[in-house]
Amino acid sequence: MSMSISGFAPAAQASSSLGLGANLSPTTSQSPADKAKAAAEARKAAQQQMLDEVKKKGIYAWAQEQKWEKLKEKIRAQIMSERGLTEDSLSGMNATDRQSAEASIQEEITRRIQEAMRSEFETKARQGAQDGKAAAPAIIDISV
Repeated sequence: MSMSISGFAPAAQASSSLGLGANLSPTTSQSPADKAKAAAEARKAAQQQMLDEVKKKGIYAWAQEQKWEKLKEKIRAQIMSERGLTEDSLSGMNATDRQSAEASIQEEITRRIQEAMRSEFETKARQGAQDGKAAAPAIIDISV
């Protein structure tokens, strides 16, 4: 009598009926090729999502939004550094303290952005006045 792979099925059934819960099938793990393929598919999906956003918003609006987000991240990192905080220390806080800290950080981000915009507008207005020109609409470069 030759035993084939299917010959293990009765043993698996017997062990499960006895409550042993033994799993006689080999464990399946992803091969490096499968992992690389999954990573490539994830990158492709992320790129497609970004492309869909660009199509929906338009390239200029999308680029401005990306710049704003980078600026906010940069300011947030500065504020947290000044306050001696890290993302880990924030996540370790209780819910009330974390919510309070997050609100305070967000208020400071807003204040700093408004201050930078106000300063830029005032500078443009002074330059226009010195040149004898009426104040022109200001374009603020938010590059980070």
